Amino acid sequence: MRITIPFKTLQLMNDCIQRDQGNAYRANLQKVIPHIDDAYRQDDDPFRSHLGASVVGQECARAIYYSHRWTTPRNASGQMMRLYNRGHLEEARFIALLLTIGCQVYQQDEHGKQFRISHADDHFGGSGDGVVIGIPDLAPGQPALGEFKTHNQKSFDKLAGENWRKFIQGEKGEGFTGDGVREAKFEHFVQMQCYMEKMRLAVTLYVAVNKNTDDIYCELVALDSAFAQQFLERGRNLVFMQKPPNKINKSPGFWKCRFCDHKGVCHLKETPARNCRTCSFSHPIEGLPGGKWYCNMQKVELSKEMQLAGCAQYAGRTDLTG
Repeated sequence: MRITIPFKTLQLMNDCIQRDQGNAYRANLQKVIPHIDDAYRQDDDPFRSHLGASVVGQECARAIYYSHRWTTPRNASGQMMRLYNRGHLEEARFIALLLTIGCQVYQQDEHGKQFRISHADDHFGGSGDGVVIGIPDLAPGQPALGEFKTHNQKSFDKLAGENWRKFIQGEKGEGFTGDGVREAKFEHFVQMQCYMEKMRLAVTLYVAVNKNTDDIYCELVALDSAFAQQFLERGRNLVFMQKPPNKINKSPGFWKCRFCDHKGVCHLKETPARNCRTCSFSHPIEGLPGGKWYCNMQKVELSKEMQLAGCAQYAGRTDLTG
């Protein structure tokens, strides 16, 4: 698959920062940071209501299913929570950088809401980072999805190639040596395709930063509608699937299972979290919008608060454990 590097955009990013030693960039950053809600939102909710487009590209369908069925509450380390928060904070830096080179960046739709997609009666969805207009490597006025990510050194080298800095500075002649986002970060690629398809956008500007060196990688990713539909359908199937999909490996020591959040339930017969989504009596409602769930025992629609609390008639699903 052809990888498109937006050279004009990258060059302008460097030139504009250097021209005034980052003054305009910092001014834009001051404006943007207060609007990055995810960076400072207080939220102790252990589960996400919907199945996210950010995870539907994961290799293990069973892990995706477990997450949507709330089998394992979030218990990330302090280090991981700081890393998640850094990702949100970096979003402000990316947007400020794009504003500095003259792009228009829209973080909200015409109703003042974050750009969201929904599918499978709102059981599947996600929130986009924004829409960008004025990207130098695209036609004037063409809107693009903006997708912003952080990478460690190893991940960035796979994405961009170990000679990335020399490549974009024109110091090395053998060309681009990275794998690009589709090969290096398949989940990111799938996420962008789902967003583009639902938002009717033809292209994404993928911007990634190396957290070790602050090197910036950019790639223009074109919509592949058939590919996007494949993963939208995967999301729908996983939402309404009655039994968990097969494991990717039967051994808990398998390297892709070893550090999975769901290893205990999937492989070690640990008891899933007690809530309506791990109960035999509940199921997601198909055919009605709103991402609704229903209890066949009490004959009621279940709010999220009810789902989290469970009830005295809870009947744990035995098919969830390994």
